[in-house]
Amino acid sequence: MGSEGSHHFMTIIYFVVALGLLVFVHEFGHFLVAKLSGIRVEKFSLGFGPKLIGFRRGETDYRLSLLPLGGYVKLSGEDPDSPEADQPNSYSHKSIFQRLGVVVAGPFMNLLLAFVFMAVVFFIGKMEPAYLDQKPVVLGVAHDSPAASAGLEKGDEILQINGQSYTTWRNLIDQILLHPGDSFDLVIRRGDQLLEKKVALSTHQATGSGFLGIEPGLFIGNDPVVDEVVPEGPAAQAGLVQGDRVISVSGAPIETWTEMSEKISASEGKPIALSLKRGEMVQEKVVSAQYDKEGKRWFIGIRKDSEKTGAPQVLKKYPLGQAIKMGALENLKLTDITFGVLGRLVTFQLSYKALGGPIRIAQGAAMAAESGISYFLYFVAFLSLQLGILNILPIPVLDGGHVVYLLAEKIIRRPVSMRVRAIADQTGMVLLILLMVLVTFNDINSVWGVSHLFEKMKSIF
Repeated sequence: MGSEGSHHFMTIIYFVVALGLLVFVHEFGHFLVAKLSGIRVEKFSLGFGPKLIGFRRGETDYRLSLLPLGGYVKLSGEDPDSPEADQPNSYSHKSIFQRLGVVVAGPFMNLLLAFVFMAVVFFIGKMEPAYLDQKPVVLGVAHDSPAASAGLEKGDEILQINGQSYTTWRNLIDQILLHPGDSFDLVIRRGDQLLEKKVALSTHQATGSGFLGIEPGLFIGNDPVVDEVVPEGPAAQAGLVQGDRVISVSGAPIETWTEMSEKISASEGKPIALSLKRGEMVQEKVVSAQYDKEGKRWFIGIRKDSEKTGAPQVLKKYPLGQAIKMGALENLKLTDITFGVLGRLVTFQLSYKALGGPIRIAQGAAMAAESGISYFLYFVAFLSLQLGILNILPIPVLDGGHVVYLLAEKIIRRPVSMRVRAIADQTGMVLLILLMVLVTFNDINSVWGVSHLFEKMKSIF
């Protein structure tokens, strides 16, 4: 097996481990509370579809099924019209409160797993950018960003946001991430002056989080300085050398390597005028980008030293009590972001393309696992939190839909008819499958490109 094949294999393994753990914890919640409530559990399955392996213990058939995207617990008498419904150990025979406990136990276990894993992450420690504990002094301002529109400048120190004081980047970054689209009243220090600025955050399309354009991660280790020139490449032929700093592309000033790469990519092979600073001199070069079919990008043949990219990292870990507190706060922050994204999706302010499907989740699991145990635990905690939140939403088929049925039963004093439930569940299932197909297609297009995938299929057949 080649290195690429081995990497894909491990990606699948990490994905299965992460998803399997989340599904097991979720279904075990339903199973445990059902057992404690005296309800007969007929099946406990990880996965859907045909049974692969399994065993029977007592009244329950435990199985591993073919399709790994989920799982289920089958309870006796779930259908109130079934013969088993009148039995004392059936689901339908139990009180609404007991049935509600069974339903919410799954999402609760996912939230509990997120709480425990996040506390472990902060206890054993994880690497994080050193700038988080530094003063919020602006290192650069992204062009065409909210910060640029508000007149912020390099060297400004942010003192307050909406009357709240900030002494480090850590909480200030959280404030930005959690409030996409909001307006901020800033108090900044510029030299000996205190200035007030008003800025409206934009929304990062990929994550749905807030964006200001002064975040340190945009600038640290991202300066547009050439560390290597590819021999015989377009840049080499145009006369670029190691150490050149690109200051503008086609007349547009740039601050970062990322901005430069985006403008080169947008050129699509047309001649680009580069302004370079070489020592104390400014030089002009004209270069035409070439297309890399494998990387799906336009390039001119310059590279940045990987050791110089990214912000310096420090290991941050906490005593157990503090780790529990930090983990809880992190989950609260992620919950706030999640509901913010859901709200913008429902109001069509955010495209479904911002969502990650199974392919990007698998890639995320692999990247986290390769970065270390703390990153993998953080990733699993994040997914578990999402699963717990999403499952409690009042959508038919999901646990939140069953909560709605139970509340309706409490109000009308009889179970919701199976016909109504079947129609609602089928509608919910169709919508969820449609969403899954859309995000999976978006994954394929983002990761490989649809045209690239078609080319691969043609080469096979």
